[in-house]
Amino acid sequence: MSKSHLAYTALLLTVSGIAVVSLLYVMIPLTPYVIAEFSVSPIRAVWASSIFSMAFALGNLFFGTLSDRVPKKCLMLAGLILLVICTLSVELVSTFTPFLWLRAAQGFLAASFPPVALAYVSDVIPPAQRPNVISYLSCGFLLAGVAGQIFSAEVAANWGMKAVFSSLSLIYVILIVISLRLPKDRPNAERPAAGPGVFEVFRTLVRIPSLLVAYGAAVTILMSFVAMFFGLSEFAVQQLHLSPERILWLRLISMLGMVCALFCGSWIRRFGPVRVLVAGFLIAAAGLAGEAVLSNVHMSLFIAATVVFVAGIAAAVPSIISRIALLGSAARGMALALYGFFVFVGASLGPVLAATLMPFGFAALCGTLSVIMLAAAAVTAWSAKPSADKERLNAVSS
Repeated sequence: MSKSHLAYTALLLTVSGIAVVSLLYVMIPLTPYVIAEFSVSPIRAVWASSIFSMAFALGNLFFGTLSDRVPKKCLMLAGLILLVICTLSVELVSTFTPFLWLRAAQGFLAASFPPVALAYVSDVIPPAQRPNVISYLSCGFLLAGVAGQIFSAEVAANWGMKAVFSSLSLIYVILIVISLRLPKDRPNAERPAAGPGVFEVFRTLVRIPSLLVAYGAAVTILMSFVAMFFGLSEFAVQQLHLSPERILWLRLISMLGMVCALFCGSWIRRFGPVRVLVAGFLIAAAGLAGEAVLSNVHMSLFIAATVVFVAGIAAAVPSIISRIALLGSAARGMALALYGFFVFVGASLGPVLAATLMPFGFAALCGTLSVIMLAAAAVTAWSAKPSADKERLNAVSS
């Protein structure tokens, strides 16, 4: 692969990841619009995000497993085409229940991209460049957490809630057209034609202790990320009394922490995914603790703590993906599918956790999340063995 084609592939996959995963986060600023549009309570409105995450988690299992058996490029394109149809359909609904069903369908179809794209990288990107491209993709998935909020807040403020979904549909159509130039992959590149079935692969995966620990840690990542931003949106309005413009700047500044993900490829190669993962959890815990302490003390320091938290998450995501892809070996499609399932189970719990803890204050929410991050770091470090990164699923391909 030439350098120009490599750069094109990495950039297109990253931009596509931002656009697709943004569908989860667009609902954070849209919650007041959902309440007004469908006359529902705030607790019910939160389910517009949670049901997407739950369906996304299940979709990761389906599409990630399927990606081990069919061409990944075709699978990504087909998923995007169906996602366009589903997202455009949101404009047609006038009651809350059909809206929830469409959000669930969006979540399921959106899962046709992230786990498949990660497995696709392992098929078409040269080994020396894979950690870098995985870092870019991971950065894109996290960037969607802020970009999706900013995009939906600005579009909804000017043209209404449903314009957010029609605008995203147009973006997906453009991405489908330019994705036709992506290189073709070879399905089952590392698996014999008569390889084991899905359930045999699954049973092999769940017998790897270090992989199970990684899945447990994955639950905490987006749970903390989504819960913090849900709580921050409420805190910024009700306690800090920030204007929409200042809230926009707060979200933009928090994106500075995403820069950390761009360097994770070299850090992973130098220190190994486990050490970078533990460091990411510890940095995120420090940022959350800073937010809890400084939320009512000093605005500049509070914003700095938010950036630190985002940086920790940005370091944790590519390192945990690299580790799972390494442990998954020939079954990396299913291994990453399970990762997607667990990480978005965590994302579905994030809004619920925020709604439960915010009555006790934003500091209580951040303090709880900080303890969760510390626990994830401790379990990951405790479970790691000197030879853990050399583990493979030889039994899968035997």
